[in-house]
Amino acid sequence: MPHTTRTRHPAAQDPSPDHEQEAGSHLKQQLRASLQDTRSLLQAWTHSQQTETLHQARVAWRRQKCLLKFYKPLLPEPPQRHRQALQTLWHLTGQLRNLDVALESTLPTWRQNHPEVGAKEWPALVQQLHRDRLLTRDALAQEIARPRITAGFQQLRTWMKRLDTAPLKVQGQSFEKWAQQRLKRLDEKIQSQRHPFTPERQHRCRILLKQERHVLESLLMNHPDKKHQAQLKRIRKKQIAWGHDQDKQAALTLIESSGLFPELAKAWRASM
Repeated sequence: MPHTTRTRHPAAQDPSPDHEQEAGSHLKQQLRASLQDTRSLLQAWTHSQQTETLHQARVAWRRQKCLLKFYKPLLPEPPQRHRQALQTLWHLTGQLRNLDVALESTLPTWRQNHPEVGAKEWPALVQQLHRDRLLTRDALAQEIARPRITAGFQQLRTWMKRLDTAPLKVQGQSFEKWAQQRLKRLDEKIQSQRHPFTPERQHRCRILLKQERHVLESLLMNHPDKKHQAQLKRIRKKQIAWGHDQDKQAALTLIESSGLFPELAKAWRASM
């Protein structure tokens, strides 16, 4: 009977502990930096009340939320009380962001293309939105100064300090491989939302796309990758297009909310 030689395949090697530790440390650093940036930018906004400062505070907070959600299976459970403590704060920043974008970008651009529409309603609309913005700014400044906001951020900082002693372990594969597979599932989820592509589905896609973008940016900061760079470029392009659509929808909501500007609301809706 002929002798059969079996080919031995080398056993899969475990990821380098040093490499895995580096990846975990990078993620923790990103989370801490996002939290610190959020808090610092909110404090800076209370002094300047600049539109871009508030926008960057929201970006930093969203980055942290996206990373926490994406890497949730690897992380200890964050404190839940901070969500209630900061809920009103982020609701107000969203309201103010919509007013800022409408007054400084969306409405002026639309008016240039429709100068004759709603001539009687337009001045009153702009005046009301400016008044709403001032009131929302005041409410946000007061909210930032509340003790519960300081407590909410402190709870998160304390949790993140505990992360330093909590190793991020992925069973049976490297940190990057795990992230790649999870990114693939996230991308599939985005694609599944696009048929039919209603405004509600587009909004959900934008939220998921933001998560994908922040994760890719985080990975690229640690390990440059041409495939990730190309994917990130495509995501940013989509975000710009979908962002404009969302800005128009947000402006329409502002116009319709009072019920005082029917001609403008009708014309705005027809132009979308």
